[in-house]
Amino acid sequence: MTDFIKTIRLEKWHFYLLGLVLINFGIGIISGHRLNQDLTFILKVILYLTGLILFLTTLRPFKKIALYYAFYAVSGVLTGLFFLFGGIFLAILSSLALFPIVPKQTEYKTETIKIYDRFQGFMARCCSYEVVEPKLFIFEKHLGYINIEKPIDADKDEFSFKNNTIIYTYELDNNGQAKTVRDTTEILKFE
Repeated sequence: MTDFIKTIRLEKWHFYLLGLVLINFGIGIISGHRLNQDLTFILKVILYLTGLILFLTTLRPFKKIALYYAFYAVSGVLTGLFFLFGGIFLAILSSLALFPIVPKQTEYKTETIKIYDRFQGFMARCCSYEVVEPKLFIFEKHLGYINIEKPIDADKDEFSFKNNTIIYTYELDNNGQAKTVRDTTEILKFE
């Protein structure tokens, strides 16, 4: 097994992939442009899998680099314990361990904008979203964050992007009663 890993140079590919993910993250923070979320998630999953494989291969004989690879194994164990036993302590630990890999859920998508659910941990408040603009199929530009009062219903809600603001159109019922329904348009500013 270790001969196969050495011949394909898995450790080298792991660090190349780590560099690519970190460069994507840094450029995304600085300029707002980054790789598409689906492509980024695939790269992160491959990074975690190679880290886990390399952790298992560096245990015997023990090498110092195994301490770095232990993060990949520990994050999986913490998440498994959280789903098995639950509890607030394990929720916080698994939330911290999974933050780098959790994919963003697409809540609303048009040709001009995508709205992702903003991951803030397992016990975060509702309805904070990230708005991005797709570019050249594999890139996207971060536009900002929005907070609304209710979860997005993709069938009934409508979003449009004009003049650096989001125009949000939704159906509003009267005090929880579905008898009187009216359309409401709200202009949301980015955070």
